[in-house]
Amino acid sequence: MSFARIARSSFRRSGGGIHNYTDGRRDLLSNGILIFKTPTTHANIKTWQNMAYFSVIRKLDLPSLGSSGIHMTPNYQYPSSASIAEVSDSDTECRTFPGLEATKQGEKPRVVVLGTGWAACRFMKGLDTKMYDIVCISPRNHMVFTPLLASTCVGTLEFRSVAEPVNQIQSALAKDPNCYFFLASCTGIDADKHEIYCQTVDHAGQSHEPHQFKVAYDKLVIGAGAEPLTFNIKGVKEHAFFLREVNHAQEIRKKLLLNLMLSVSPGVSEEERKRLLHCVIIGGGPTGVEFGGELTDFIKRDVHQRYSHVKDDIQVTLIEANEILSSFDAGLREYATQHLKKCGVQLIRQVVKEVDKERIILSDGTEVPYGILVWSTGVGPSEFVKSLNLPKSPGGRIGVDEWLRVPSVEDVFAIGDCAGFLEQTGKKVLPALAQVAEREGKYLVELFNRIGKQNGGKAYSAKGIPLGEPFVYKHLGSMASVGSYKALVDLRESKDAKGISIAGFISWFIWRSAYLTRVISWRNRVYVAVNWATTLIFGRDNSRIGN
Repeated sequence: MSFARIARSSFRRSGGGIHNYTDGRRDLLSNGILIFKTPTTHANIKTWQNMAYFSVIRKLDLPSLGSSGIHMTPNYQYPSSASIAEVSDSDTECRTFPGLEATKQGEKPRVVVLGTGWAACRFMKGLDTKMYDIVCISPRNHMVFTPLLASTCVGTLEFRSVAEPVNQIQSALAKDPNCYFFLASCTGIDADKHEIYCQTVDHAGQSHEPHQFKVAYDKLVIGAGAEPLTFNIKGVKEHAFFLREVNHAQEIRKKLLLNLMLSVSPGVSEEERKRLLHCVIIGGGPTGVEFGGELTDFIKRDVHQRYSHVKDDIQVTLIEANEILSSFDAGLREYATQHLKKCGVQLIRQVVKEVDKERIILSDGTEVPYGILVWSTGVGPSEFVKSLNLPKSPGGRIGVDEWLRVPSVEDVFAIGDCAGFLEQTGKKVLPALAQVAEREGKYLVELFNRIGKQNGGKAYSAKGIPLGEPFVYKHLGSMASVGSYKALVDLRESKDAKGISIAGFISWFIWRSAYLTRVISWRNRVYVAVNWATTLIFGRDNSRIGN
């Protein structure tokens, strides 16, 4: 019997989909997922064309999925439609696709969490593991304390001070026999079967190909995060650094120190030296302003002492199309503007038109040479979120109702930067802030514990259970450091509301105290406190480690 006849017959019976590996293996999805594996040396193997997931699994453009949040690796490709070579039955091996099957009667309900951001980790931390089993799937095994990430770029803090392993946030992932963390990316969701399909993360230098597996869930929580907004400006993804992950901060730190050392090399022209030492920040939000403040502190205290040959050539420029810190009080914005200028930061109000390897082209035609470019203009939905066949809120996030449920499917919830209220709820889409995500995670814990106590944890069993009060977000205020022991604290509930707004050294002390108490573990609080003390006494470490 030909292999093509087997595939066609199986497809008619299952309504499933066919996909392939780049090494010649062929997968067939039916009620379960089967793999037909053929030898890669077979002379008659041809390429499949134009085939994709069928039934309820939507086609995903895997190679293009983003690097922030849940993302794909390029080795895994969806097949296309044309011809399948005929091979003998002896060359074909059939086996069941690996994974976690649906929970059985008597077992605890399984909650699958996609992502390890603020919302997902706050949810996992508070969930009652006596009531639920947890499976977390993410391409990173830690949570990043993003408010302090800018400090790691210049050595004020070390990288481990802002990273918290998920199995320490939720110890059940390391101890309980039915709780797992999988370092993988989600490639598809079958809401009818209550299954997700995943692929292990593929990193450079990995000796084996990624593995595919499935995980059945009783409840699914999507906390896949977001991606930096580039507004489709040419050259941004190729030449700019983003500041959302620890590896981003590591690359920025290495590039900054490399440029400092290259600038003193013999034979470097004055023009090239000034370009290497020009640090450009795009975006005047809290992240961009805080990074600018950290840079000026680094320059004034450390560069002036340890790179005295080029101390007068290093420059920081912040480019913003509108006003910096637009969500803050007008008086605080003016204070921040004047303070940054006093610290030597050049502020330019322009729109970036294009980014080249060594220069930025602005909308008025001005060319700005740079040595390092940090892009911080907000976030938007990732390619993974865009690809899901789920309702979308204004702006493209996954649409949720007042209880953070995805209304078109059973037992699926979305929280954090990847989720937003549907238009019919009458609520505005909340900003992509850490405190929003944390509050959503905390609310969902209470909701899940309420559902579990009423025996609604299993799949399709939560219908008719009263969910309690819907989610309501109350803004607690905003803070931002601007360098030189100065910060801004805006305690208004909204941009137009009245409230306390202060700036200066007292605000800086409040900023540090608040973030020190918000760091998740006591271990990391000690790390942060010790790093701050070490930097105050000895200065920042300027060792460049890695290629």
